Amino acid sequence: MELRRSVALLATELWLLVGAVAGYLFYGAWVVATGLVVEAFAPTFAAMAVTADVTGLVVFAAVAWLLAPAAVAAWLLDRQLSNDYGNLVSQYRIDNPGVLPAPSGVLMILAAVAAIGLGPRPAVVALTAVASVHLLVRTIAFGRRVYSFSPRPLFTVLTAVSAVALAAAWLVHAPGLPGPVGERVASAGVASVVETGLGAAGVAPATALGALVTVPALLSGVYLGIQALVARRVRAQAPLARPDKRAEQRYPIMPPVADSSRPGPPTPTANGSSAGADEPGTPDSSDASSTADDGAGDPSDDGHSHTRVFTTDEPIPDDGESMAAVAEDGDEAEEDGWIDDTAIFTPEGATSSAEECGACGESIPRESVTFCPNCGERIQR
Repeated sequence: MELRRSVALLATELWLLVGAVAGYLFYGAWVVATGLVVEAFAPTFAAMAVTADVTGLVVFAAVAWLLAPAAVAAWLLDRQLSNDYGNLVSQYRIDNPGVLPAPSGVLMILAAVAAIGLGPRPAVVALTAVASVHLLVRTIAFGRRVYSFSPRPLFTVLTAVSAVALAAAWLVHAPGLPGPVGERVASAGVASVVETGLGAAGVAPATALGALVTVPALLSGVYLGIQALVARRVRAQAPLARPDKRAEQRYPIMPPVADSSRPGPPTPTANGSSAGADEPGTPDSSDASSTADDGAGDPSDDGHSHTRVFTTDEPIPDDGESMAAVAEDGDEAEEDGWIDDTAIFTPEGATSSAEECGACGESIPRESVTFCPNCGERIQR
């Protein structure tokens, strides 16, 4: 059920597809525009040698083309996954958050198999990039939902590092773009920056591109592995002394213990109440029962009707005997002016009536009799 819900969430993640396409286009425009501006207005700075291989343009690219876009991407993703109060959006708040990364994880496995079988083709690289980004998004949603090992700054770092890797991947593949776009990219100095970076890393462009697009998935896998180990340790230490959590997190799953005062969510009982839950303004059940017992033992308390309840221990009256009689309670009124006029049915009241039949003189045992049992005459009262 939860796995189907995780797959169904794909229909609500159109924002991710739109954001990825828009990010690809806007980032490309940002790189070309800023590169042309530097080449046109600060050619001396662009050609300045910081070290033997690093120029001023490379330093500018590291800041403006890698770090700045990564910070924006981290901010946008955190904003997208959070509601107005900063908590995880409702569609990702499922009971079993472990199924959130499952669909993108399967897609990532298929992309890896295709890369091994077909090589680093553009379609395979694109599929790998999509699966990797989606796995990162689902992993961050999972990490914010679970209790164990859920530091929110870590998710910002994961997003920022992944964004740096994806930005570098765009720079690596940009010089190969066809037509006027490729010419603009070359004019912005992207080719020289990429050549410097690949020379320092000692890798080929195709290898670097394939490795960079898998960085989000690798970071997600590392986090999921560490989180599984930490969660096992936390469960081994349960019950926790102070299970403080954010509003977006589940309570930690703890084994049941005999002590109802342990921390954690209240446990529902058979009658719907919560065991061990101390709510303000709610009297304790033991106090309520003791109060009731004390009141029942005080005969002067007019707050109780003192109605007699017949139990199985009492004998069942015969047909010829009276079942009950109505007796008026003649107690005096208390200081508050309230009089207890509860009618009490008692077996002893069966002989309280002394009326006689007007026709035959037969004694009528109770008021509820309307006909004389001897002659059948109607009793006039």
